[in-house]
Amino acid sequence: MKLIPKYLTIPIIFGLLVAGYALITGKENQASFIGLFFYGVLFYGAPYFLHSMFMVLFKASNQAIHAGFIGITLALILISSMWLFPQDPSGLPIQWMGYWPLSVILGLVFIGGSIAIRKYKNS
Repeated sequence: MKLIPKYLTIPIIFGLLVAGYALITGKENQASFIGLFFYGVLFYGAPYFLHSMFMVLFKASNQAIHAGFIGITLALILISSMWLFPQDPSGLPIQWMGYWPLSVILGLVFIGGSIAIRKYKNS
């Protein structure tokens, strides 16, 4: 359970970086920085918060908690790396529609994998 606060810093740092980038590029002003940061943390952190809640609720092992957070972090990295590709002509960041579903899928895959590995080692 000590892992949870450490992993919750990831969406906070990512939200700060995105809001700072928007402020530096001049796309937003200083007044909207706090709003960008707050809503960014809520958006990027939703899978982290839900995973934390479920892991505490089901009293999961540290291995399952860690594996789920790795899957969610991988989803954040994969989706955010799409910024490196050519931009959509409409200017809409449509790839973010896939962040939550991908984080659920990867989180469950990593948790399932950790459970399978543990059962295989114990048998």
